[in-house]
Amino acid sequence: MNRMKALLFGSVEKIVIHCAPTRVEETLKTHVRPEFSPAVPVSIEPTMLGVEYMQVHYSAGLLRCAHSDVLVLG
Repeated sequence: MNRMKALLFGSVEKIVIHCAPTRVEETLKTHVRPEFSPAVPVSIEPTMLGVEYMQVHYSAGLLRCAHSDVLVLG
């Protein structure tokens, strides 16, 4: 069922967390990674906007184009 859903709607390609350098990288990665497949790369980058956020990148599917969602962390 997951393969069919990924074919039609796309799947998570990567997760990028933009946060202040004071956050602990490994703590963020261990809290985010269990929610997704272990094959999904999670990277931590410094924020340039002064806002901490997580960006989830999705691949294209037959019924949906490639896109990304943003979740504000703080």
